[in-house]
Amino acid sequence: MKFTTYKNVDGGTSMISQDNALAAIRELGHTFAVALAERGHDTKESDLMSGLAAYHMLKLEGEDPRLDAAHRSVVREITNAMSDQRGAAQ
Repeated sequence: MKFTTYKNVDGGTSMISQDNALAAIRELGHTFAVALAERGHDTKESDLMSGLAAYHMLKLEGEDPRLDAAHRSVVREITNAMSDQRGAAQ
């Protein structure tokens, strides 16, 4: 199991697992999609992609260390998966 460490609000060090990071970003995405739907916008993206979009569109970086760590973890996982696919295709 993969973990990402981060400095928590108390100044200590905490960890978030890859599974929990994905869940945190998906939860953000679901909340974001629901809020958009309530305002008449139809979103077709997955909760994960909506979460990544929300993190950037709402400029959440620096607001919550755990969410920042979750974002870094998810982006790293996606980047690694894309690199693996690219290498396999060549």
